[in-house]
Amino acid sequence: MSAHVIEGLTGVVLAGGLGRRMGYANKGLLTVAGEAVLDRILARLAETCGHVLMVANDQAPYAGRNVRVVPDALPGHGALGGLHAALLNAPTDMVFVCGCDMPFISPALIRALAGMLGDRDAAVPRDGYGLQPLHAVYARRIAPLIPPALMRGDLKMGRFIGTLDALILPPEETAGVAAEADIFFNVNTPDDLEQARLAAARL
Repeated sequence: MSAHVIEGLTGVVLAGGLGRRMGYANKGLLTVAGEAVLDRILARLAETCGHVLMVANDQAPYAGRNVRVVPDALPGHGALGGLHAALLNAPTDMVFVCGCDMPFISPALIRALAGMLGDRDAAVPRDGYGLQPLHAVYARRIAPLIPPALMRGDLKMGRFIGTLDALILPPEETAGVAAEADIFFNVNTPDDLEQARLAAARL
């Protein structure tokens, strides 16, 4: 196993979105630089995390990929519900979570966040647009804190993070460990997909 892999860290891809703005396409299976976005993500998680899994209620699209796929424990609650499933199923105390539509996730930033977590509940980067809860590391023990929020219909990831003892990594520190400027970019629309393909070509 590579010395750069953190054995005590599970990387989890959340793949539960409907992709409405992408014409209901499976965003993780769209291609960037000739490779499915999901496969780009899984490759980067494999070089960073000792364990990798996905959260998806429909497992069929991901057959043939050597990755465990688990469903939401409480379906229909968006990314926060996906985080809950990730924490419930991860075999390690630290869990990195990202979306299936993020072609430029950063192994260097993942490692940095894991190294900063310590006894905190979460380590979450922030950029000029705000918190980036889907490129963040969480402590598995916070899983029981999520269902009450889901039951209230309070599904905002940022609001949930505000209730935690979370380390927030500011933009100037993120830039120091991120190799790519577009690490938080996600492919939500056809225009986003074109931008991602152009960015990948530049890289």
